[in-house]
Amino acid sequence: MTSTYATPGEVRGNEWQAPLSSAAVRANAVALGPLVRAEADRCESEARLSGTLMRAFREAGLFQMGFPASRGGLEMPLADQLAVVTEIARHDAGAGWNVAVLNASGYYAGRLGQAAYDELYPTRDLPTGGSFHPPGRAEIVDGGYLVSGRWDWGSGTPTAERIVGGCLVYREGEPVRRADGRQILLGVWLPRAAVRHAGNWQALGIRGSGSGSYEIAEPVFVPETHVFDREAPPDPDADPLNKHVGLLFFPLTGVCLGLARHVVELTLGAVRTRCRGEVSTLDTATKQQLGQAAAETDLVYRGIEEVARRADEAIFTPGRVLDPVEEARLRVANSQAGETLRRVLDLCVDLYGSRYIYQSDPLERVIRDAWGALAHFGAKKFHWAGYAEELLGAAS
Repeated sequence: MTSTYATPGEVRGNEWQAPLSSAAVRANAVALGPLVRAEADRCESEARLSGTLMRAFREAGLFQMGFPASRGGLEMPLADQLAVVTEIARHDAGAGWNVAVLNASGYYAGRLGQAAYDELYPTRDLPTGGSFHPPGRAEIVDGGYLVSGRWDWGSGTPTAERIVGGCLVYREGEPVRRADGRQILLGVWLPRAAVRHAGNWQALGIRGSGSGSYEIAEPVFVPETHVFDREAPPDPDADPLNKHVGLLFFPLTGVCLGLARHVVELTLGAVRTRCRGEVSTLDTATKQQLGQAAAETDLVYRGIEEVARRADEAIFTPGRVLDPVEEARLRVANSQAGETLRRVLDLCVDLYGSRYIYQSDPLERVIRDAWGALAHFGAKKFHWAGYAEELLGAAS
């Protein structure tokens, strides 16, 4: 079904396909493009996902991709989740960021016991966001934990229905450690009413991600069933998307990929306008530079899509988990996407012309969003070293 679009600020019902399959959610992401662009200014000015987009994304199933099939969810392959985030980020990176992080809802929920799942997720339409940096504090008490803390980088939390916070565990004031000496780190469902947002997300770019700080200043009780082990080892018997705790971060790779596409599209439009559609009048250097940017964007996407597809083959095979090299390859995908974005920016800004210095120009925000995305931990180049270590270890 082809979507029709409400005017900005309004969303009518039944505009998207019912989100009952991966194909439907992917189609919805494509159909949402014009609305995402129309709401981009509002998301940036409010420093959060707009109410219009929040309702549309929920209706379209964009936050339900990670729910396990064992609990009636879509359990979409990583390759499809990557495609959805990339498509939304191609129109607005802040909106794409929200899709990537609030899509963690199903990954988190899948780690709950059945009773806690039924309590916290009576419906799968309950977007969940959170942060683990810096970790809060969870003091063991009868039946659960007393939890407090201040968490930064809380992407999506201003509009989330459920909020998770990472907490280090203590007993009678002393750290509780694993057998290897590391202190236990839990993901904790925080009582929503106790959470206070700092309103401090005034950032260079990705402003619509709503990635400010939030806190629980006075300790509150959280039942022991409302937590999960943030550093649990791989589990071959778990639902596919919960075999590895870190899988939930992979779809965020789509933000850098979508930004690169957006840069190329804007530059193609600018060059086409300057030559008035007479491509033969363009010099070879311009065509070569523009072709290189487009090729790098397309081919890196296809390469990362193949990484996701291979990971899907592994995790959707009963009893199979990713080996260390496969896990590292997923982590380094975001670094590679970030490097491609850097190169595409470098290739395109001169071809585009100088108007991007004006706030009214569409490329101005895309450049700011690009540097905002590149500041994220997942896009840093040092992940390449970790990949090399796993490759060297596998060969020895």
